[in-house]
Amino acid sequence: MNVMFYGILNRTVLIQKPLMPRFFFALLYLFWLVPSVSQAQETQRFEQHYEGVLGTTLDLTFYGPDSSEMEAAANAALVEITRLDAIFSSKRSDSEVNRLNRERVINGASTELLDIIELCARWENLAQGRFSCKLGRIITAWDKAEQTQVLPDRVQLQTLATASAAVQPTLYRGSRTITLPEPVELDLSGIAAGYILDRTFNFLHARLPDVTGIKLDSGGDAIYWGHPPLSEGWRVDIANPLTTQGNDTLATLSTHNGRAIMNNRHVNRFRSIGGQQYSHILVPGTGWPVAGNIGVITVAKSAVTADVATTAMTMQTTKDATLWASTTPDLDALIIDSAGNHAVSNDWATFIAEAIEAETGSVLALNYTLPIVQSQTPYSRPYVAIWVTDVNAKPRKNLLLLGKDQRWARENTRWWRQVGRARPELIDGIARPTRAPGEYRLTWDGHDEDGKPLPTGNYTLHVEAARQDGGHNYQTLPFTLGTAQTLELPGEGEIGRLVLEIK
Repeated sequence: MNVMFYGILNRTVLIQKPLMPRFFFALLYLFWLVPSVSQAQETQRFEQHYEGVLGTTLDLTFYGPDSSEMEAAANAALVEITRLDAIFSSKRSDSEVNRLNRERVINGASTELLDIIELCARWENLAQGRFSCKLGRIITAWDKAEQTQVLPDRVQLQTLATASAAVQPTLYRGSRTITLPEPVELDLSGIAAGYILDRTFNFLHARLPDVTGIKLDSGGDAIYWGHPPLSEGWRVDIANPLTTQGNDTLATLSTHNGRAIMNNRHVNRFRSIGGQQYSHILVPGTGWPVAGNIGVITVAKSAVTADVATTAMTMQTTKDATLWASTTPDLDALIIDSAGNHAVSNDWATFIAEAIEAETGSVLALNYTLPIVQSQTPYSRPYVAIWVTDVNAKPRKNLLLLGKDQRWARENTRWWRQVGRARPELIDGIARPTRAPGEYRLTWDGHDEDGKPLPTGNYTLHVEAARQDGGHNYQTLPFTLGTAQTLELPGEGEIGRLVLEIK
């Protein structure tokens, strides 16, 4: 008897030759079907959250076939980030850059330090003097001023800034020698975060060749590559950098081809001296803080480009910043001034998934507090969800989500069951970190998730907060849309005082 053998799923099937036509097409169908079903089942989502990495949070999300491989890559990436931080950190006295600042010349410098100093000089030129890594002594003067509450001498700062701008570090690649001229001290904080993100992404991309999506998010500054399953790209909500309102979203971007997105969050970073607030961003030419109030969101092919650009454009007028972004390769930006006027670079529109109008017609305002909670473990910022349901308990609008991935969003169990499980795209990417303790405000224009106005009537505001190694609290506040009222809850545990104003 003539027979033929076919291997299917590691099993050998004996087929008599006369039955060949019937089984042949069945086997072809099986060979076609099994891989497609397997591929759909094999893609797994891996998420990892870290606190206190580079002075902020770190969130990693991968989509790929092997969860153990993705976990190993995440752990290795954290080791690499720690290694790079030990080279660049201005906060660590034992960092390589601070050793250079003290000794003025070092031999056998790391390749990474040589590379980043060259990048600093290149971007100082590209940014036309609006960016510098040579402000170490000026930054130290401002840190001292904040401690003593006495402003630095403006003339002395100007003299120091002028002298620093006139010279560059000397590099010898052969001996890996770096020499600092007077009066330069290096501070790499304006570029190191971007450099580390780029290096870490390249590390992960090389180590995980089979993944289809990577999100690398450091405190809201992130790189997005590929895409989640069944989507065309990552959706990233862009928060207004000039407000503390938690849900003041300027736009939703979509990106899939490897882009870094950064937000300068100008309003949250300042020094307070003598009752006045001074921006943390210093003008290299004067050593004095920027006087304007321009917020910048950048999208770039590299995190270094996005990082430097958010600083450099803050020192320009809205018009000049827009022109510079439009003529700088691989960079796009949205710029917003204190009056709320927006300007965008030439190709910004290519990243827009959803434009969001300014909420000038808000009908609800919520002042909420994240309290300081005493804990035996290191404090972790809470994950917060705020949403609205109708009289049938149907979710109508998600107002706020602080927390950037499913793993931690699920800690808010009620929000996850009611909203998140059905709308996972809400947490693909949010360009803001979880918030530190303090008082915040959000507004709502009365429209649902589809942009349609909700009718007047009775609704319920839900507030839920959960904290790693901390508590979990949930509160509700019924209200009537269309009726002017002010409602208040005293707060409990992870949720502080709530004041709801309905217009």
